[in-house]
Amino acid sequence: MSKHIDPAAMYNLPSGVNVHPCRLIHKDGTLMWKHALLYNNEVSIPKTEAQEVHIQKTAQRLEELNSWVSQDMEPWNCLSVFAWYVPSVPELADGISVYFNHSQLDNSKVFDLLQSHIQEHETLDLINQHIFFKRC
Repeated sequence: MSKHIDPAAMYNLPSGVNVHPCRLIHKDGTLMWKHALLYNNEVSIPKTEAQEVHIQKTAQRLEELNSWVSQDMEPWNCLSVFAWYVPSVPELADGISVYFNHSQLDNSKVFDLLQSHIQEHETLDLINQHIFFKRC
């Protein structure tokens, strides 16, 4: 850890790892820990290692899905998380579900592009102004 980063700014995960909010969840990806753990200006740290691992696996899968819809775009034109790990919301309490949009494309177009890439144990739905993805 850099001596120039305030330890109070770090997220202390159940695995014992301290991560900066801007650290990527999945190497060579676009999703940071703040995308998973920050909602309405409140940070929710996973309570168990299982939830932490669910977030990491979900990030990996979102990165894969992003590659299908953002293939010929700039890196900042990608899936944009609205809500991910929110313990007070039952469907978001485990880290396996995410509400997202795309930074440039319309949700219905993204939904249509992703449908053929969703695996049998996954769910993809259009709900209000967001796309809902669930891994298991």
